[in-house]
Amino acid sequence: MKRFSNALIVAAMLSSAHAAHAQTSAGAKPLDLDEPPFAFGDFTWLSGNNRQPDSLLKLGPVVFGVIVDGYYLFQARRPIDHTAFPSTAAPRHNEMSLNMVGFGVELPPNAIDTKAGGPVGQLNLQYGATAEATMGQDTTFVRGEYLSRTAYQPIRTAQAGWHFHALHGVNVEVGIFPSYVAMESYLPEENWNYLHPFVSDFTPYYFSGSRTQIYFTQRLKLEVWLVNGWQTFGQWQEGRAGGFLWNWRPSERFTASTTVYAGQEAPTDSKSSRWYTDNFVQYQYYKAGAGFVRSGAVAVVGDLGYDYRSGGVRDGVRAGGSLSHRLEVANGFAWTLRADYYYDESQAVVTGFPITSPYTRPNQDGAFSGGGLTTTFDYWPSPWTLLRLEYMHRMANIPFFSGHNGITGPGGVQPASADAAATFTPELRRTDDRIVLNATLRL
Repeated sequence: MKRFSNALIVAAMLSSAHAAHAQTSAGAKPLDLDEPPFAFGDFTWLSGNNRQPDSLLKLGPVVFGVIVDGYYLFQARRPIDHTAFPSTAAPRHNEMSLNMVGFGVELPPNAIDTKAGGPVGQLNLQYGATAEATMGQDTTFVRGEYLSRTAYQPIRTAQAGWHFHALHGVNVEVGIFPSYVAMESYLPEENWNYLHPFVSDFTPYYFSGSRTQIYFTQRLKLEVWLVNGWQTFGQWQEGRAGGFLWNWRPSERFTASTTVYAGQEAPTDSKSSRWYTDNFVQYQYYKAGAGFVRSGAVAVVGDLGYDYRSGGVRDGVRAGGSLSHRLEVANGFAWTLRADYYYDESQAVVTGFPITSPYTRPNQDGAFSGGGLTTTFDYWPSPWTLLRLEYMHRMANIPFFSGHNGITGPGGVQPASADAAATFTPELRRTDDRIVLNATLRL
């Protein structure tokens, strides 16, 4: 199967190169203008993909964007510190909260065009709880100066580069990017569910470095990445990390993707290494333009990784995945059911307490095993507004989720002194139940 797949890829590359030469010789438009990549079908049904039409906020070649994501979350343990640990989205219990507000501007490929191609780039700023729960937990902030949460946490993406008229398009960019690892988007509005599964929360949501996107055909893309580290702005070791992504869309109702990552992630172990592969398939098995049921789709994710440590520290294998099913019905309603599972022998990527906490999460010596079930009801009153109701149940082999006394300190607040900190023990439980109400406006 692998040899057959590789043969298909090589054949597609040769066919595309031949077509590009023929069109250039005839003086026709470049392939990336005549046959834009992934423009042959409707992919708004995909999880991890923006389902909205073209933005309403355009000014010449520039596209602007605004997102306001608010939520109310109730966790069954009712933690007194209102901290729903762990979470990278909707992390506050029993509060009307702002998950994210964002402002952005983008210069897409071919918006400013020359024979040699044209500039591409974007800048998206963010504020809110999810920025604190992801970017705010970057441990490389403590290495040296001129790298701080104040400077970098508000930046969701910031990239600049050049688009080349080669094959069906080539983009070379540097900056801060959404992660290429895992199916789900950092923006909950783009996913089938609001809260993320373990297989997404334990993998990066952003990278800092460079990427090269090569569209061999309308249906096949390769991305090559060189980055500082695993969801970090800075880096711990002197060597670069990175990897690649293949994405194949033979039709508008099927997509398959494979990503590989390799890097050194242990702050004090220069011989350490991390290897990770994320793989997913999404298939829309039913599509109708009328009737009650409009779309039926499934998504399957499978991950595998390994961390090596020198000096006798335990190495670790990890594996995880998720299975999702989504039905879209008339009048803008949809329902998704998801099951997920994750195993990490050394807990190398399992979430720890926030970096501002004076406490260390217990039970980190053994393997982690956890999973959950999530059901989500969506309503789109317009393409620009999403309303959601979601329930998530999770469990783990170790106490891992916020209990009633919380994880912050005595009385639910940060301890004022070391003596006060010593009087408190974070309370964690092996099961977790959450209900979240969400409203998102995106233009």
